[in-house]
Amino acid sequence: MKRVPTKLRLVSNSPLSPQESRSWHTFRLAADLVMDRVAGDIAARTELSGPDYAVLSRLVLLGHGEFRQHDLADSMRWDKSRLSHHLTKMEKRGFIERRREKKIVSVFVTKAGREAFANARPVQAEAVREHFVSKVGKADMKVLLEICERIQAFPEEEW
Repeated sequence: MKRVPTKLRLVSNSPLSPQESRSWHTFRLAADLVMDRVAGDIAARTELSGPDYAVLSRLVLLGHGEFRQHDLADSMRWDKSRLSHHLTKMEKRGFIERRREKKIVSVFVTKAGREAFANARPVQAEAVREHFVSKVGKADMKVLLEICERIQAFPEEEW
């Protein structure tokens, strides 16, 4: 879930330098390009959209078939409204089922959802290899992994 900082921690109040700006925009554009191409391959070759695949992968791989809706939103870094809207579409297509118990909504993958995910998984792997792995190379992949892990290691309150 996207979090809005309660107080902004400024490292500097000056605009980005040309190198910082170029690095930031290049990073964003490359990430968006790869994600769009992988999602496009999934959509073209399966019955799932990229976001469908993302939801099902979390349900199947992380949640063993179920997740509390609030926790699913957090794991996807989506706001609850976006997730709820998307789950409604997936529920109508028979991929997931939601159950409410008091104030807690749980999301369950259905048999159809498991089958769709299983069919899409090799497509996603092939697309990631084509649009990301083949473009980066082993040495750069290691560096990129170290950078991403360093960024993710910051405690939430430091964001």
